[in-house]
Amino acid sequence: MIRKLLDYYRQFEELSPEEISRDLIEKRHAERAQALTEVQPLDLATPAWHEPPDAEAVNAATYALRRAVNAYPDPGALHEAIAARHGVEREHVVAGHGAGELLRAAFRPLRGAEVAVAWPGWGYLPRLLNEAGASPVAVDPDVEELVGAPAQAVVICSPNDPTGAEMDVAALADRLDPATWLIVDAALAEFGPPRDDVVGRERTVVVRSFSKAHAMAGLRGGYALGHDVAALAPVAGVSAPAQAAMLWALENGDAVVARRRAAAARERERLAAALRDTPFSFPAGHGPLVWLESSEHDGAAIAAGLAAQRIYVTPGGAWGDERHVRVALRDGAATDRLSAALSEI
Repeated sequence: MIRKLLDYYRQFEELSPEEISRDLIEKRHAERAQALTEVQPLDLATPAWHEPPDAEAVNAATYALRRAVNAYPDPGALHEAIAARHGVEREHVVAGHGAGELLRAAFRPLRGAEVAVAWPGWGYLPRLLNEAGASPVAVDPDVEELVGAPAQAVVICSPNDPTGAEMDVAALADRLDPATWLIVDAALAEFGPPRDDVVGRERTVVVRSFSKAHAMAGLRGGYALGHDVAALAPVAGVSAPAQAAMLWALENGDAVVARRRAAAARERERLAAALRDTPFSFPAGHGPLVWLESSEHDGAAIAAGLAAQRIYVTPGGAWGDERHVRVALRDGAATDRLSAALSEI
């Protein structure tokens, strides 16, 4: 080791300080030039919001963690805030560990039932229904098709993941047989137009999330609305930090959500404008998820072409669709890079 160090420093013995400095500066410039030419990966596959939550929401969670992590949390204040937000009775509200776990609990009574699933929809829905012992059947996301399906339950995702499409949930609820369960995955609801969640109809469960518009995917917070939703509550409740962050978001987070909703709408419009007169297009909708297709390429070719430029999206094969890819929009710079990359395919 000592010999190696001596050999290293011996190379500088016959160089002047100016020459040494110049060589080091040139080396640093070369390193910077290489760094500038390196293309950083751009992950447009994850549906989680790309920015952190509001700092005050994090502060609320941190304070709850330090103050009462040794005690079982009381969901009373959170349930009251949710009920007030939606204008329902407190017994029609329950908090849980994110929309996914609440949906899993809501599917338990469907064992042995045939379930019409508006498809494409959230990718985990068929698996969760299978786990519950139900038989999911893919149905076009259309009110007429869903009402006419011979099923004991209907499951929809609105606004839709992956398409962003909004369904008329109230119209669907009004036309379904009263004996048919209606379960709505509304995890992206804050990105869509304001609506009244259907809780007046029995056998209806609407599940909402703080993972997307509130950017709290890591806290695993969500809630369900409907009759008899108390059975969906997790044993011993939701953690104190998650409750505190959710409560802060309900009481103070409307402006933050409005900015994110506007940002998602803006990037959808910018991408649609950039793709005009190209083979690429996607349907109108709400939120940061777009269902991209091409008249000249299948989904695998689109995903591979983007991956070659270090942009990663979700191939539509995850939904049994070989023509599309799902893209999660981020900021303006990401949209510009995506549109430029698509022009190269």
